[in-house]
Amino acid sequence: MITRRMLLAAATAVGISAVGGTAAPSSAQTMRRGSQDAPGAGVLTVNTDAAFAALNSAFLVSDGGQRYYKTSLNNAEKDYFWRQALDIQAAQDVHDSAPRAETRDLIGRLLETFLQQNRGSGGLYDWNWNEYNDDLLWAGLAFVRGYRITGNRTYLDQARYAFDRVYNRGWDGALGGGIWWDIRRRDKNALSNSPAVILGCLIYESNGDRGYLDKARAIFDWVWARLLDRATGGVYETMYADGSRSTGQSVYSAGAFVSAAQALYRNQGQGTLFDDARRTVDWVIRDRTVNGIMTNGQREGTWQSEFARGMGEFVRENSLWGQYYDFMKRNADAAWSARRTDLNLTWNRWDAQTPRDDTRAVEAIGAVIMQAVTPATRP
Repeated sequence: MITRRMLLAAATAVGISAVGGTAAPSSAQTMRRGSQDAPGAGVLTVNTDAAFAALNSAFLVSDGGQRYYKTSLNNAEKDYFWRQALDIQAAQDVHDSAPRAETRDLIGRLLETFLQQNRGSGGLYDWNWNEYNDDLLWAGLAFVRGYRITGNRTYLDQARYAFDRVYNRGWDGALGGGIWWDIRRRDKNALSNSPAVILGCLIYESNGDRGYLDKARAIFDWVWARLLDRATGGVYETMYADGSRSTGQSVYSAGAFVSAAQALYRNQGQGTLFDDARRTVDWVIRDRTVNGIMTNGQREGTWQSEFARGMGEFVRENSLWGQYYDFMKRNADAAWSARRTDLNLTWNRWDAQTPRDDTRAVEAIGAVIMQAVTPATRP
């Protein structure tokens, strides 16, 4: 099976000035939101509805009471576990930008179907068959966000299950801490750790259990010490069991780190966390764009999705529109302009027209998320 993890690609770097920042806010903007609050209410762009409608028209399958996203235009199989979780999170991003009953109901159907389609031998809520910790984390994030949108306690319980399962089988003292990528324990990487930070914070915000926040902070500290290039803000992909480190630094790993730093900053108010998030945002803008546009030819996974979400959270929650809005709007417009106009779908290359071929669902979600997090006009 080809996975995103096998397809790390270095983006072409074109030098543009890092966005100038302002001093970090003096205190945390703690957001202990209720399960049905809308963190991004009112930021819907003019193209969000069209982009989301296109995604659903092309990939959303309705089969009786089930709702799920298929793999690609020409492959009617359900999208695989981690990809399906990312697909669902795109729908959640759209809902968060402008909450509506129909998207809330769709998200509930998607999560119920996910449980049915991915149940293990232990029953409906068993994901132990999946050996990859990052897979469980992406699903856990979809479920905790589903709880916050629908108020369904079962989704919060499933998110806790995902975090606990990953932490218990993945965290140890080797390499100074951190969570192994899978049960074979050959490497610890950005995507088996930063999403765990986000998930732990969201569970804490949902149920007040301090243990999840404490574990999230310990995981973040390991990423900060072992994978973050503190001089630039780039995030290395992997640390191997022998202590060596890969050289790859992707936009999606940077995005997960930004979300992790902002989630902790939201709850702890430590100014260095704000600085960490901002440094990584600026690194992507400076070192992972082409003429100011995030773009990559990866076909089997995402590229900009996690960063669009992470940057959106960081900018929105800290009111940094003056520093970053122009970049966000430039990329939202570029993604829309690069769509294949027969279906209004955009791939991961936002500086080239999307080909009329077998577009994959997961490569099409980044453009949707970019629209959802970018207001039509500067706030």
